[in-house]
Amino acid sequence: MAGKEDEKTGIVEMAWDPITRVIGSLGIYTKIDFGQRKVVECHSTSSIFRGYSVFMKGKDPRDAHFITSRICGICGDNHATCSVYTQNMAYGVKPPDLAEWIINLGEAAEFMFDHNLFQDNLVGVDFCEKMVRETNPSVWAKAEKAEAPHADAHGYKTVADIMKSLNPFEGEFYREALQMSRLAREMFCLMEGRHVHPSTLYPGGVGTVATNQLFTEYMSRLMKYVEFMKRVVPLHDDLFDFFYEALPGYERVGERRIMLGCWGSFQNPEHCNFDYR
Repeated sequence: MAGKEDEKTGIVEMAWDPITRVIGSLGIYTKIDFGQRKVVECHSTSSIFRGYSVFMKGKDPRDAHFITSRICGICGDNHATCSVYTQNMAYGVKPPDLAEWIINLGEAAEFMFDHNLFQDNLVGVDFCEKMVRETNPSVWAKAEKAEAPHADAHGYKTVADIMKSLNPFEGEFYREALQMSRLAREMFCLMEGRHVHPSTLYPGGVGTVATNQLFTEYMSRLMKYVEFMKRVVPLHDDLFDFFYEALPGYERVGERRIMLGCWGSFQNPEHCNFDYR
């Protein structure tokens, strides 16, 4: 971290670079008016250059999903899926409905894995006992006295108990979340062969053999994940509602101009025929 103050305005320039919790070496650059308790300017950068859009030129398009899955050791399957979608459009082929649902089930498992790992193991660190006790002792003191409204659902009596459960590698909930991440990974591999480089995705269909056993194994894991979510959602509600109350203005953290775009996921075979037009 680096910082310097403008003597005329009192605004402090601060930079955090690299932030290694994010793949791609994230850098955050800010200008902060500490007198007004306000961030005047903030932007982020990533110093890593993947370059796949460059060296994919001239390659056989049938290799696209195998090559692009190597772009990342975390989300390669998403790149492979998008490459398969584009090949379907380029070749003018429509996969059988069952193949489309298999891809959807695989990507749904990936969504579940990502949310679980991100929210409870990566972001959760920012709300755990060790972090809050060290960086904001007054908030920790409030958490020790704050009863969790949904304790009957998740099992933690106070907000402080929730924070303790999120301590990295030690907290009960942190460890449980890691196990659930593994479960979601298994669900993915049932549908797409392996992770992070799917082995059963092809344009026009999939190589996965659709059997009753396959879907039963997926469903049994899904039900465990559903039961876990019944505890996760009220736990998150209690934790974040507490922060909104303990730190007025906290709900504005991360507030910015909203610019969202979606390229599509969970294609419905009744409507999606991959006609490029």
